[in-house]
Amino acid sequence: MGMSGLKKWRLVVPGILIIIAVLFIIQESFSDFAQTYVSKPWNDITYTILAIAIGVLYSILNVRKILWNPYLNRVQTNIKNTLIRAYDQPLSAQQRAYLAEGRRLMIVFYYFIDNDNSLLEKAKRVRFNGLQWTSTIDLTIISSCGALIFWVKLIIETNAYYLTMALILTILALVSFGLIQLTTRRHLSLSNEQLEIISQSYKQQLEDKINELL
Repeated sequence: MGMSGLKKWRLVVPGILIIIAVLFIIQESFSDFAQTYVSKPWNDITYTILAIAIGVLYSILNVRKILWNPYLNRVQTNIKNTLIRAYDQPLSAQQRAYLAEGRRLMIVFYYFIDNDNSLLEKAKRVRFNGLQWTSTIDLTIISSCGALIFWVKLIIETNAYYLTMALILTILALVSFGLIQLTTRRHLSLSNEQLEIISQSYKQQLEDKINELL
């Protein structure tokens, strides 16, 4: 998967999930939902336009990062620490902190990725896992919000449909939250494979790049 494809799907996926959630939320029963589907099937262009528009708004508001940031920081910290460990020259605590700050070492990391064919091939797997990673985060956020809405509606009015949807979305949120842990570990594993190649095959170039930063 290329970077442009990854960016596109990261816009579309939350848009689709939000549309589905809203369609369920505004109904009073499953039969009402079925009637809505029959009157406006999923291949209707309206849904495509809405999915893109909602996805853009979702991205602008950085909703995903509310949950994603701790996991993303975990992966990026692992990359930075591994690159620093591969540097054989002594570093002061101040120098280590300077290198780890911001995106300095991430730029070095991506420099090697972009200039090695084997690393580029591995990057495709990383991006595909990255899409699964952010999709599970989107699903967790959206299903959690949907579950909360249905629980509130159930408090206001006793309704079997509300109860069923509240339970389904709560379970879905818990399952997708568990999948976040799995995709995060997978992302760490894939990036470690790339780091191993960089540390072994480009050790001198890595030291030169870090020296330039210092």
